Amino acid sequence: MKLLALLTLTLTIATQTLHATEVKPNQVLRWFGQTPSSYVSETPYGNNIATGRFVRSGDANIYFEVYGEGSPVVLLHGGLVGSLAEMGQFADKLKNDHQVILVNTRGHGKSDIGSVAPDYAQKAKDLKAVLTELGVERVDVIGFSDGAYTGYQFAADYPDAVHKLVAIGAGEWKEGFVQGGRKDRSTPFQILVDIDPRYWAQQAQIRPEPAKTEQWFKQANKQYDRTTVEKPLFESIHAPVLVLAGENDMNAPLHTVLAAYKMLPDAQLAIIPNTPHPVFAVNFDAVWACIEPFLDQ
Repeated sequence: MKLLALLTLTLTIATQTLHATEVKPNQVLRWFGQTPSSYVSETPYGNNIATGRFVRSGDANIYFEVYGEGSPVVLLHGGLVGSLAEMGQFADKLKNDHQVILVNTRGHGKSDIGSVAPDYAQKAKDLKAVLTELGVERVDVIGFSDGAYTGYQFAADYPDAVHKLVAIGAGEWKEGFVQGGRKDRSTPFQILVDIDPRYWAQQAQIRPEPAKTEQWFKQANKQYDRTTVEKPLFESIHAPVLVLAGENDMNAPLHTVLAAYKMLPDAQLAIIPNTPHPVFAVNFDAVWACIEPFLDQ
C-alpha cells in the first residue's frame, strides 16, 4: 500500500509539473530515456489524431498509426517503457517510400491493457488484427526488443504475412532469463518512474487506464517469467531475418543473439560495436546502413 501511495503521489506531482504543457492532440510525445541530444521527430507519433486508429483484438482496443504509401513496413516498439515515439527516426526514414504502420502493444500508449496474458502469441494476434483492418496481406517488420520477439512470433504464426523481419536486440530467451543482467524481476515500478518522470506524466494523460499502469507492469513481468523463445520457434521462421544488436546489449547479450542467428533458417547478422540495448538511439546511421540494404535486397 505504501508503494502504491508513493507511485500515485509521484505520478500526480509529475503530471502537475507538466500541467503548463498538458498533452494535447498532435503534440509531439517524449520517449523514455530521451536526452537533449536524442533524435526527436516533428511528427507526433503515438498522438496523431489525423492518422491514429483503433482495432478490436480479442478483449482490447489496439492503437495504430499509418503513414505514407508503398510497400508496407510495420514498426514494433520495445516493452514496458516502449512507445511509438521511440521508433520515430525509422518512421521518418521509411514513410516517403513505404506505407509505415506503427502499432502500440497492448498496455502501451493508447492501447488497452486487456485482461488476457500479454504473451507473444497474443501480441502477434493483435498485429494480425491491425493488418486485417488495413487489408494488408504481407509486410516487412522492424521490431525492437519486445517488438522483435513479437516479430519472431508473428513470422512463425503467420508465415505468409511476413516478407522480411528485422529483429533488433532480441536473442534466444531460455527459461528464467532476466534482461539487464538482473537476478529477478522484482524491480519496483517506482524505479522506472524515477528514471523518467516526464515520460510517465505524459503517458498518464494518453493511456486509457492510467490508474492500472502499475498493475499492468506486474502482469507483464509475470508473463515474462513464463516466457521462452528457443529453438522450436526460431526453426519455424522461414522469412529472411536480419538479427541486429549492440555489442554491449545487456538485455540481449551477444551469446543469445548469436544463438538466435544460428538457429534461424535464413538469417543475416549485424553487431554494432560499442553500443547498448537501444542501439539505434546511439548509432542510428550504423543501424540504418545495415537495415536499408537488407530490405532492398
